[in-house]
Amino acid sequence: MKAIIKLLSPAVLSMLLISCGNRGTNDQADTGTHESGLINDFIIMAYSGPPLEEVTLERYQEIADAGIEYLVPGNGTFNLEQNLKALDLAEQVGIGIIPVDMRLIPFALKPDVSIDTAVIKQMARDYKDHPAFEGYFVKDEPNISMYHALKEIADVFHTVDPDNESLSCLFPNYGTLTQFGVEDYDAYITSFIEIVKPGLLSYDSYVLRNEVTLYKEWFSNLALVREETRKAGIPFLVFIQSHGVEEGLRVPDRAEILWQVNTVLSYGARGIGWLSYWTPNPGLGVPHVEGAAPPMIEHFHNGPIDIHGNRTEMYDYVREANLYLKKAGKGLLGWDNTDVARYEGGKIIQKGSSPVVSLEGEEANIVIGTYRKDNRARLVISNASCDEPTSFALNLDPGYESAEVFASIDADPSGQNESLLEWAIKPGGSVVIEVKMKGH
Repeated sequence: MKAIIKLLSPAVLSMLLISCGNRGTNDQADTGTHESGLINDFIIMAYSGPPLEEVTLERYQEIADAGIEYLVPGNGTFNLEQNLKALDLAEQVGIGIIPVDMRLIPFALKPDVSIDTAVIKQMARDYKDHPAFEGYFVKDEPNISMYHALKEIADVFHTVDPDNESLSCLFPNYGTLTQFGVEDYDAYITSFIEIVKPGLLSYDSYVLRNEVTLYKEWFSNLALVREETRKAGIPFLVFIQSHGVEEGLRVPDRAEILWQVNTVLSYGARGIGWLSYWTPNPGLGVPHVEGAAPPMIEHFHNGPIDIHGNRTEMYDYVREANLYLKKAGKGLLGWDNTDVARYEGGKIIQKGSSPVVSLEGEEANIVIGTYRKDNRARLVISNASCDEPTSFALNLDPGYESAEVFASIDADPSGQNESLLEWAIKPGGSVVIEVKMKGH
């Protein structure tokens, strides 16, 4: 369990969340005026921007070109002057910024500390009117003992700036009871929703370990968060893996990158966040705060931009996934993810259903997420494996008829006449099929 603890406590203080506005949907991010205060976008985010000496317009254009629409700069950018520079550059290339500001960190790291409301109100006044500003970072992976303080901080921000969220990112379900501060992970999630009352819930999940993929934990976490956020009427997003960590996480290959984003989409997530974009420098994490636990020092490698500023193959993998999400993910905005079913060997193995279709194929290992809108449904069908291909056939409910393939990646029709109900999907691949009720 020690390795898990190490991986769950990145010194990068990465995963925050945001209040988000609408960003570009073309292959490259659009520039132009940002609409603040919206949390209805499909979020494509990354943590860890360029280090201070590389914070330039050229580097920020490179971020936008990768399809990233929201950035948590970090990696040495921690004060007002540094964050304002990042915001100005982000505005020029059409991306949003969620700054990490050291003025807030002591209140979110130290237990039982008195919260200085004047400091928090000044932070809000410093950032809230900038066109590229997207929300307030508060806390990464909080213990349940911090929930009331997080609520207090959020309320203070809200008094000055009611249009932007102040959000924190939760532990995944493979953490420890000490990290959660409660004996039940379900209670860790539900208590956060009940106490903090977030407008958007985020959690980390990094399951591509050096010698194993934590499939069980990945899918059970998605199922739980989906269920609880649906009850609360709020969206969720998942921070996922785009680099390796020595003695812990492997560097994802292309199929593993696609598997993460596509299965998350099947489960109804409103977006993803990449850990990370620019490979974090261990020496540029959030500085130690006296009285708080010392930050964990980890050694990251092979992110989309390596620690020396060079593009890696991960840049191309992440860009491809992001551009697919601009079609498949944003195309599901306004649709309701009413049902999810996961199949292994052709049989449902997790609570759920796929009411619009039934499945044929004893080797089918897939997830079907059903999104509905008016008299139509979009089926997000993703390979449940990042290791093996899968094939299957679907039987459409008699009340529906197939309409079109809305989006696909690494998926091919496999039946006669390229039927839209028979598919072969490569590891990590997915297809989004739209069907409609007969007579409409």
